[in-house]
Amino acid sequence: MQIRVLLVDDEKPSRQELRYLLEKRQEIQIVGEAASGEEALERLKDLKPDVVFLDIEMPDMNGFDVVIEMFDMGIKPIIVFATAYDEYAIKAFEINAVDYILKPFSEERLAKTVDRLVDILGKPQNEGKEPDRLINLVKILQREKVFEKVPGWKKDRICPLNPEEIVYAFADGKNVVIRTTKGEYTTNHTLQELEDKLAYYGFFRCHKSFLINMNHVKEAIPWFNYTYIVIMNSYGDEEIPVSRTKVKEFKRLLGI
Repeated sequence: MQIRVLLVDDEKPSRQELRYLLEKRQEIQIVGEAASGEEALERLKDLKPDVVFLDIEMPDMNGFDVVIEMFDMGIKPIIVFATAYDEYAIKAFEINAVDYILKPFSEERLAKTVDRLVDILGKPQNEGKEPDRLINLVKILQREKVFEKVPGWKKDRICPLNPEEIVYAFADGKNVVIRTTKGEYTTNHTLQELEDKLAYYGFFRCHKSFLINMNHVKEAIPWFNYTYIVIMNSYGDEEIPVSRTKVKEFKRLLGI
Protein backbone atom coordinates (compact mmCIF):
# COMPACT_ATOMS: atom_id res chain seq x y z
CA MET A 1 0.00 0.00 0.00
CA GLN A 2 1.24 3.46 -0.95
CA ILE A 3 -0.16 6.37 1.07
CA ARG A 4 -0.04 9.67 -0.80
CA VAL A 5 0.84 12.47 1.64
CA LEU A 6 0.79 16.27 1.43
CA LEU A 7 2.79 18.23 4.02
CA VAL A 8 1.43 21.66 5.02
CA ASP A 9 3.48 23.89 7.32
CA ASP A 10 4.65 27.47 7.00
CA GLU A 11 8.01 26.56 8.56
CA LYS A 12 10.38 24.88 6.09
CA PRO A 13 12.50 23.14 8.79
CA SER A 14 9.36 21.48 10.15
CA ARG A 15 8.42 20.23 6.68
CA GLN A 16 11.93 18.93 6.12
CA GLU A 17 12.00 17.10 9.45
CA LEU A 18 8.58 15.58 8.87
CA ARG A 19 9.54 14.48 5.35
CA TYR A 20 12.75 12.89 6.62
CA LEU A 21 10.92 10.90 9.33
CA LEU A 22 7.99 9.85 7.17
CA GLU A 23 10.11 8.70 4.25
CA LYS A 24 11.66 6.06 6.48
CA ARG A 25 8.40 4.17 5.98
CA GLN A 26 7.99 2.44 2.62
CA GLU A 27 4.20 2.90 2.77
CA ILE A 28 4.56 6.70 2.57
CA GLN A 29 4.84 8.66 -0.66
CA ILE A 30 5.28 12.41 -0.18
CA VAL A 31 3.50 13.90 -3.19
CA GLY A 32 3.99 17.55 -2.30
CA GLU A 33 4.44 20.36 0.21
CA ALA A 34 2.70 23.66 0.91
CA ALA A 35 3.92 26.62 2.95
CA SER A 36 0.52 28.28 3.50
CA GLY A 37 -3.16 27.51 3.69
CA GLU A 38 -3.84 29.07 0.29
CA GLU A 39 -1.08 27.03 -1.35
CA ALA A 40 -2.38 23.89 0.39
CA LEU A 41 -5.84 24.32 -1.17
CA GLU A 42 -4.32 24.67 -4.63
CA ARG A 43 -2.12 21.62 -4.19
CA LEU A 44 -5.01 19.59 -2.79
CA LYS A 45 -6.98 20.10 -6.00
CA ASP A 46 -4.05 18.97 -8.15
CA LEU A 47 -2.51 16.20 -6.06
CA LYS A 48 -5.54 14.57 -4.39
CA PRO A 49 -3.55 13.09 -1.46
CA ASP A 50 -4.84 10.36 0.82
CA VAL A 51 -3.50 12.14 3.91
CA VAL A 52 -2.63 15.73 4.83
CA PHE A 53 -0.21 16.48 7.66
CA LEU A 54 -1.50 19.92 8.57
CA ASP A 55 0.04 22.55 10.81
CA ILE A 56 -2.54 24.44 12.87
CA GLU A 57 -0.71 27.67 13.60
CA MET A 58 -0.14 29.39 10.25
CA PRO A 59 -0.53 33.06 9.31
CA ASP A 60 -3.50 34.31 7.24
CA MET A 61 -5.22 30.91 7.00
CA ASN A 62 -4.70 28.46 9.85
CA GLY A 63 -5.11 24.70 9.72
CA PHE A 64 -8.73 24.81 10.87
CA ASP A 65 -9.63 27.25 8.08
CA VAL A 66 -7.98 24.92 5.58
CA VAL A 67 -10.10 21.97 6.76
CA ILE A 68 -13.36 23.92 6.37
CA GLU A 69 -12.38 25.19 2.91
CA MET A 70 -11.26 21.80 1.61
CA PHE A 71 -14.45 20.10 2.79
CA ASP A 72 -16.51 22.84 1.14
CA MET A 73 -14.59 21.98 -2.06
CA GLY A 74 -15.55 18.32 -1.69
CA ILE A 75 -11.97 17.25 -0.89
CA LYS A 76 -11.90 14.91 2.10
CA PRO A 77 -8.49 13.39 2.84
CA ILE A 78 -7.52 12.06 6.24
CA ILE A 79 -6.19 14.87 8.41
CA VAL A 80 -3.25 14.57 10.79
CA PHE A 81 -2.90 17.80 12.76
CA ALA A 82 0.42 19.13 13.97
CA THR A 83 -0.56 20.82 17.22
CA ALA A 84 0.54 22.31 20.49
CA TYR A 85 -3.06 22.50 21.76
CA ASP A 86 -4.15 21.69 25.28
CA GLU A 87 -5.23 18.34 26.71
CA TYR A 88 -8.91 18.96 26.06
CA ALA A 89 -8.32 19.50 22.36
CA ILE A 90 -6.04 16.47 22.10
CA LYS A 91 -8.74 14.30 23.68
CA ALA A 92 -11.17 15.61 21.08
CA PHE A 93 -8.77 14.71 18.27
CA GLU A 94 -8.40 11.18 19.64
CA ILE A 95 -12.12 10.55 20.10
CA ASN A 96 -12.88 11.71 16.56
CA ALA A 97 -10.40 9.36 14.89
CA VAL A 98 -8.44 12.38 13.71
CA ASP A 99 -4.78 11.88 14.51
CA TYR A 100 -2.38 14.51 15.77
CA ILE A 101 1.35 14.90 16.33
CA LEU A 102 3.03 17.26 18.73
CA LYS A 103 6.01 19.44 17.90
CA PRO A 104 8.87 18.66 18.10
CA PHE A 105 8.12 15.49 16.17
CA SER A 106 8.83 12.10 17.70
CA GLU A 107 9.86 9.24 15.41
CA GLU A 108 8.12 6.73 17.67
CA ARG A 109 4.89 8.74 17.68
CA LEU A 110 5.00 9.15 13.90
CA ALA A 111 5.43 5.40 13.50
CA LYS A 112 2.19 4.87 15.43
CA THR A 113 0.49 7.46 13.24
CA VAL A 114 1.59 5.68 10.06
CA ASP A 115 0.42 2.33 11.47
CA ARG A 116 -2.95 3.89 12.17
CA LEU A 117 -3.17 5.36 8.67
CA VAL A 118 -2.43 1.97 7.13
CA ASP A 119 -5.20 0.48 9.25
CA ILE A 120 -7.73 3.20 8.38
CA LEU A 121 -7.00 3.23 4.66
CA GLY A 122 -7.21 -0.53 4.55
CA LYS A 123 -10.88 -0.44 5.58
CA PRO A 124 -13.98 0.76 3.72
CA GLN A 125 -14.45 4.44 4.45
CA ASN A 126 -17.58 5.90 6.02
CA GLU A 127 -17.90 9.24 4.27
CA GLY A 128 -21.28 10.01 5.81
CA LYS A 129 -20.71 11.46 9.24
CA GLU A 130 -16.92 11.70 9.81
CA PRO A 131 -16.50 14.94 7.80
CA ASP A 132 -19.38 16.51 9.74
CA ARG A 133 -17.82 15.47 13.03
CA LEU A 134 -14.50 16.96 12.01
CA ILE A 135 -16.10 20.25 10.99
CA ASN A 136 -17.92 20.43 14.34
CA LEU A 137 -14.67 19.67 16.16
CA VAL A 138 -12.85 22.40 14.27
CA LYS A 139 -15.54 24.93 15.15
CA ILE A 140 -15.33 24.01 18.82
CA LEU A 141 -11.56 24.40 18.86
CA GLN A 142 -11.93 27.77 17.17
CA ARG A 143 -14.35 28.73 19.96
CA GLU A 144 -17.10 29.34 17.38
CA LYS A 145 -19.57 26.93 18.96
CA VAL A 146 -21.29 28.96 21.64
CA PHE A 147 -24.29 26.82 22.61
CA GLU A 148 -24.62 23.06 22.85
CA LYS A 149 -27.09 21.36 25.17
CA VAL A 150 -28.69 17.93 25.44
CA PRO A 151 -32.37 17.93 26.38
CA GLY A 152 -33.04 15.73 29.40
CA TRP A 153 -36.48 14.91 30.77
CA LYS A 154 -37.21 14.68 34.49
CA LYS A 155 -40.88 13.87 35.05
CA ASP A 156 -42.71 16.57 33.07
CA ARG A 157 -39.79 19.03 32.87
CA ILE A 158 -37.14 19.50 30.19
CA CYS A 159 -33.65 20.21 31.55
CA PRO A 160 -30.92 21.41 29.17
CA LEU A 161 -27.80 19.39 30.08
CA ASN A 162 -24.23 20.56 29.56
CA PRO A 163 -22.09 17.88 27.86
CA GLU A 164 -19.40 18.26 30.52
CA GLU A 165 -21.78 17.23 33.33
CA ILE A 166 -22.97 14.06 31.57
CA VAL A 167 -21.20 11.01 33.04
CA TYR A 168 -22.68 8.34 30.78
CA ALA A 169 -25.79 7.29 28.90
CA PHE A 170 -27.28 3.86 28.33
CA ALA A 171 -30.10 2.12 26.53
CA ASP A 172 -32.90 0.88 28.78
CA GLY A 173 -35.30 -0.98 26.52
CA LYS A 174 -36.68 1.56 24.07
CA ASN A 175 -35.55 4.48 26.25
CA VAL A 176 -32.18 6.15 26.69
CA VAL A 177 -31.15 7.22 30.18
CA ILE A 178 -28.59 9.95 30.86
CA ARG A 179 -26.76 10.02 34.18
CA THR A 180 -25.09 13.29 35.12
CA THR A 181 -23.21 14.70 38.08
CA LYS A 182 -26.56 16.10 39.26
CA GLY A 183 -28.94 13.20 38.67
CA GLU A 184 -30.69 10.95 36.17
CA TYR A 185 -32.71 11.96 33.11
CA THR A 186 -34.31 10.40 30.05
CA THR A 187 -33.90 11.73 26.52
CA ASN A 188 -35.65 11.41 23.18
CA HIS A 189 -32.25 11.01 21.48
CA THR A 190 -31.01 7.56 20.50
CA LEU A 191 -27.56 6.47 21.66
CA GLN A 192 -26.31 6.88 18.08
CA GLU A 193 -27.57 10.45 17.98
CA LEU A 194 -25.93 11.19 21.33
CA GLU A 195 -22.70 9.63 20.13
CA ASP A 196 -22.66 11.86 17.04
CA LYS A 197 -23.57 14.94 19.07
CA LEU A 198 -21.12 14.38 21.93
CA ALA A 199 -18.12 12.61 20.39
CA TYR A 200 -16.05 15.79 20.22
CA TYR A 201 -16.67 16.46 23.92
CA GLY A 202 -14.78 13.34 24.96
CA PHE A 203 -17.52 10.68 24.72
CA PHE A 204 -16.86 7.11 23.62
CA ARG A 205 -19.24 4.30 22.63
CA CYS A 206 -17.66 1.52 24.69
CA HIS A 207 -20.53 -0.90 24.11
CA LYS A 208 -23.64 -1.02 21.93
CA SER A 209 -25.71 -0.09 25.00
CA PHE A 210 -23.37 2.42 26.68
CA LEU A 211 -21.89 5.82 25.84
CA ILE A 212 -19.36 7.10 28.39
CA ASN A 213 -17.67 10.42 29.05
CA MET A 214 -13.96 9.56 29.11
CA ASN A 215 -13.34 12.59 31.33
CA HIS A 216 -15.44 10.92 34.07
CA VAL A 217 -13.77 7.49 34.01
CA LYS A 218 -12.70 6.61 37.55
CA GLU A 219 -11.34 3.08 37.08
CA ALA A 220 -10.88 0.46 34.37
CA ILE A 221 -10.85 -3.11 35.68
CA PRO A 222 -9.43 -5.92 33.50
CA TRP A 223 -12.10 -8.54 32.82
CA PHE A 224 -12.30 -11.93 31.10
CA ASN A 225 -11.43 -12.36 27.40
CA TYR A 226 -9.15 -9.29 27.63
CA THR A 227 -12.08 -6.92 28.06
CA TYR A 228 -12.64 -4.28 30.76
CA ILE A 229 -15.24 -3.12 33.24
CA VAL A 230 -15.45 0.67 33.68
CA ILE A 231 -16.30 2.50 36.89
CA MET A 232 -17.46 6.10 36.46
CA ASN A 233 -17.24 9.06 38.81
CA SER A 234 -20.42 9.63 40.86
CA TYR A 235 -21.69 6.13 40.04
CA GLY A 236 -19.19 3.84 41.72
CA ASP A 237 -21.65 0.97 42.16
CA GLU A 238 -22.32 0.67 38.42
CA GLU A 239 -20.12 -1.56 36.25
CA ILE A 240 -20.06 -0.64 32.56
CA PRO A 241 -18.72 -3.22 30.08
CA VAL A 242 -16.29 -2.53 27.26
CA SER A 243 -17.07 -4.81 24.32
CA ARG A 244 -14.25 -6.81 22.73
CA THR A 245 -14.46 -4.84 19.50
CA LYS A 246 -13.93 -1.59 21.44
CA VAL A 247 -11.06 -2.69 23.69
CA LYS A 248 -8.24 -1.57 21.38
CA GLU A 249 -9.64 1.94 21.01
CA PHE A 250 -10.48 2.15 24.72
CA LYS A 251 -6.92 1.26 25.71
CA ARG A 252 -5.55 3.80 23.25
CA LEU A 253 -7.72 6.54 24.73
CA LEU A 254 -6.53 5.67 28.24
CA GLY A 255 -2.92 5.47 27.10
CA ILE A 256 -2.46 1.83 28.16
